[in-house]
This record gives sequence, structure tokens and C-alpha cells, in this order.
Amino acid sequence: MSSYPDRPSNQVRRHWEKQEAKLREIEEYSERISSSDSSNMNDSGEGGGEKFELKEVKIQQPNGTSHPRKTKAKAAKIKKSRMKRVLSTKNVKKRRLVGKHGGLKVVASHVPQKHGMYISDLFTTMIDSKWRWITFVYTIMYCGSWLAFGFFWWLVTYIRGDNVCVDNVDSFTSSFLFSLETQTTIGYGGRQITPECPEAVILLNVQSLIGFIIGAFMLGLIFAKLSRPRNRAETILFSRNAVVAARDGKMCLMFRVGDVRKSQILEANVRVYLFRKRKTREGIELPFHQQRLPVGVDWSCDENLLEDSIIFLILPLTIVHVIDENSPLFEMSPNELLHCDFEIVVVLEGTVEATSMLVQAKTSYIADEILWGHEFVSTTDETRWKSGRYRVDFSVFDDTRPIPTPRMSAKDYYEGKMFKMNSESSLLSLETQEDVDYDDSDTIAKRSASTATLSADLEQNDDSITFV
Repeated sequence: MSSYPDRPSNQVRRHWEKQEAKLREIEEYSERISSSDSSNMNDSGEGGGEKFELKEVKIQQPNGTSHPRKTKAKAAKIKKSRMKRVLSTKNVKKRRLVGKHGGLKVVASHVPQKHGMYISDLFTTMIDSKWRWITFVYTIMYCGSWLAFGFFWWLVTYIRGDNVCVDNVDSFTSSFLFSLETQTTIGYGGRQITPECPEAVILLNVQSLIGFIIGAFMLGLIFAKLSRPRNRAETILFSRNAVVAARDGKMCLMFRVGDVRKSQILEANVRVYLFRKRKTREGIELPFHQQRLPVGVDWSCDENLLEDSIIFLILPLTIVHVIDENSPLFEMSPNELLHCDFEIVVVLEGTVEATSMLVQAKTSYIADEILWGHEFVSTTDETRWKSGRYRVDFSVFDDTRPIPTPRMSAKDYYEGKMFKMNSESSLLSLETQEDVDYDDSDTIAKRSASTATLSADLEQNDDSITFV
């Protein structure tokens, strides 16, 4: 039994009749066109020998293309290639000197005698190495010392004979066990040295001293690596983006910094550097020109900002750089800022309260990470008081919101403000001058009226005197 229902025969017959009618109409239309073209050609040949130029005519479909299927496939292919290009551009990471989490993107290469320099400062080299290398060195140093002194103990027993210098040591295995027990001070009691061999006493002292040295070195190395202030920098947060907005009548570049630990960073200070390309007057191009940016705290956009700002980091703070005529961002509009190749590196330094060590946290911002016309969302306010403490909401630490900001450079913004102030002052001066002129005319009229009154009084007095 078929899975599809059978169509009625009349319906199938009508369908094919419609198709045949359409084919006949197309054939008749093509015959009419060909006959009309031939008659026109004959008429023109009989008429007077006019020459006609034959041109190739392409009959297009209503959508403007001659092959709709090919056109759709081509359009889909173009769209796919565009999507690939967009995805490829999104996946391309822009080059930077400092990563978002503070890692340096700089590697020293082709350094002569590099390994010798690293070995000369072995302790720092070991601290900077990864934990797997420290574990490997720890195992090699202890196991190597046990094996080496086990060989020396076996050599002593081999030369002096069994049970002469060391009791119950008659093979390399027992020599290795005696070396391990001696260096780790286990002392099971089955193996011990005798006073018959002075070389055995000397070897025991040497192994004990070397064991203490190895233990002290590894203990200091592990303690120094665990107590590094670099791990303290992991709890210092920087905002994901920097923002540009107008504050107190000035264009400012701002970013946020916060600390999630209860213990404070003492004498914390922030330094900001700008790295960009610069060409000198002699034509020398500097690929990483470094420039310090003066910064302040929160909305304190004073003119006397310092190149490093000491902050009291108990709450998330907003670090502000005023974009004035001395700033390298002074003439950058939003579009120029977006396409400009530069990097802003932020360095926060301070003393760890728990260990009194210097800690340094770093991050950077490139052009794509600077939002124009935004401000940071508040993380705390006076209403967030609970259990006798203020609550800081770090879930909105990176959040921003758009605010009305002119889409122009700081230079144009200041010039526009100056022009507005000058125009307002000129209008005010004109109004003041008109008021003064009006007051002067009133004063003159009043004076003339008083003079006329005085003269009339004098005339009346004169008349009265003559009548007397």
C-alpha cells in the first residue's frame, strides 16, 4: 500500500493541460516576435538602404538578474565570506604591552649569556619559575643527595669491610637506607656508625650539614614563593572599560579600581602611562613612546593633578585624568579615539598590610576598551548599610551607563564653551550699555524739568517784588 494518497485522474489531466497551454502560448509569442523582426528588416531593406547596428540584448528577470538560482547561490556565498571576515576580525586580538590581568606581553630574545645571568641569580630564577619546576628540583635535590651519600657509604663499607665502620650495612641497598635515615634523622636503630673509622665520622658530619643546607634552601624558596606579593594583586580589581565624559565642565578619562580584601593596601598610589607611536622632528619614528598622564581621585578634577595619586582604597574609587591642552588626548574625537593605536597602562603600587611587602597591580586599556559618553554605576551608597557596615556591590563594578556627552574632541568642546561664554558676555555688556544709556536720558530729562521749574519760580518771585 502506498504511503501517499492517489491523486484523482481528472486533477492530473487538468494539470498537464495547463502546462501544455502555457507551452503553446510561449511558442506563439516567440513566433510573433520573430515574424515582426523579419518584417521590419525587409521594410528597412526595401526603403532606402539604411544600415542598422545589431546589439546584444540580455533579457533580465524582474529582480534584475538573468539566473535567479545562480544569483541566490552567489549572494549566499558572499554573505558567508563576509561573516567569515567579521568573525576573523573579532577573533584577532590587538597587540598590547600589558594584559588585562597584569601580565607583561614582552619577552627578551637573543640575549647573550642569558642562561649564565639566570644561574647567577638562582634564587630569583627559582622563585619566578612554576610550581612543577620547584617540585622537580625539590625531588631531585633530596633523592640525589640520598643516592650520592648512599654510594659513599657503600664505598666505605666496600673498602673497610662489612660491619667495621657501619653496623648492618653490607650492600648498596642498605647503604642507601642508612643515608636516608641519617639525613632525615629517622634513626630506626638497626644501622649505626662505629668509632673505628674516622672517615665514616667525617662523612656523617658532611651529610648532616648538606642536608641542613638543602632543607633551608628549599624551605626559604617555598616560603618566598608562597608569600610573594604578586598573589595579593589578584584581589585588586580594575574596571573592564575606561570611560570618557564631561565632569565639572571638563572632559575626563576615567577608570575604576577596587580592593576586595579586608586588609588594606597602605600608601597606595596610581600611575598612568600612555604608549603610542611618535615621530620626532628629525623623522625618527618611536614605536612605543611613553608619556605620563596626571590623574586624580573620583571627581576631583583640579588643575594641579599629580603624575601619581595617593589613594585611600577602602571603597571602589574612580581615577580621573583631565583631558586638557597638555593631554595627548586633547585633539582626539570619538572616531579618532576608536581608530587610534595606543595603550594606556595603569600601575597601582602599595604596601601589603599583613606582610609589609610592596605589591604592584597592573592593567591596560586600548582604544576599543574606552567608552565615550558613559559613567560608572555606583557600587555603594548611604542606603546600603547592614549589620553595622556598608555593603559594596562588586557585581556592578564593571557596569556603565550612557550619559549626555558631546561627540567632539576636548579641544572643540572647550572652544565651543569659550565661544558661548564670550557671546553671552558680549550680549550682557550690550544690555548693560543700553540700560546705562536709558538711565542717562532719564536723568537729563529730569534735570531739564527741574531747571524749568526753578526758572518759573524765580520769575514769579520777581513779579511779586515789582508789585510791592
